[in-house]
Amino acid sequence: MYRIISYNIHSGVGVDKVQNYLRVGEFLKKHQIDIALLQEMDTRPAERDTAKDIRDLCAGHFTELVPSPALAESHGWYGNAILSRFPVTQQTSFDVSQPGVQPRNIQKVEVNTPDGLLCLINTHKGLKKQERKAQFALLAEYIDDYQQKKQTPLLLAGDFNEWQFFTRAFNQLNQSLTQHKVAATFPTRWPVFSLDRVWTNPHLKVIDCKVLKTPETRYFSDHYPILIDVEIKQSI
Repeated sequence: MYRIISYNIHSGVGVDKVQNYLRVGEFLKKHQIDIALLQEMDTRPAERDTAKDIRDLCAGHFTELVPSPALAESHGWYGNAILSRFPVTQQTSFDVSQPGVQPRNIQKVEVNTPDGLLCLINTHKGLKKQERKAQFALLAEYIDDYQQKKQTPLLLAGDFNEWQFFTRAFNQLNQSLTQHKVAATFPTRWPVFSLDRVWTNPHLKVIDCKVLKTPETRYFSDHYPILIDVEIKQSI
């Protein structure tokens, strides 16, 4: 079994206004997370050291941090990242930015687990409805194209910023992947919105998928993380 988490870490700034990547990294280590899909990682503030930020998040537990910057500046970057305890065999980022709004991308990483390759797709979608609509369509096309080429176990997760309770925004994604619905994740003080979501393809068996509510996650970020326990199927 593999333990995966999707977590918008809000630049490492908790609702207590404290910026601390180390406590996030130690929390992931405590829960024996194998792979972490992170959104809103931010190494741009000049008062911090990027290499130390990465070390803090790895916390002596993860062997690799794969960055996927949506914004890059002179000192650092902002965007998605994937932490892995397994060797990364392939990584890429696909730009889905729309005109006039903050850049966004799709991060795809393949890792070599003891049971074979596992594909992780990590993403953070935009704030505007039409922006998200275009990004969801690009994401669905990207996944369809990937699955036509490869029969690899695949997990998609991230912050989709879809505020509507009865949305049809995910219809195209749901045709090729299985969505695993969980409780609301945002905001942590009073969770109302299901902004963070998870999908898998038929090559993965989902043992458990839930919002991880603990005393730490209540204040480490304004989003609760989603915890996913999976097994790689040897045949389907």
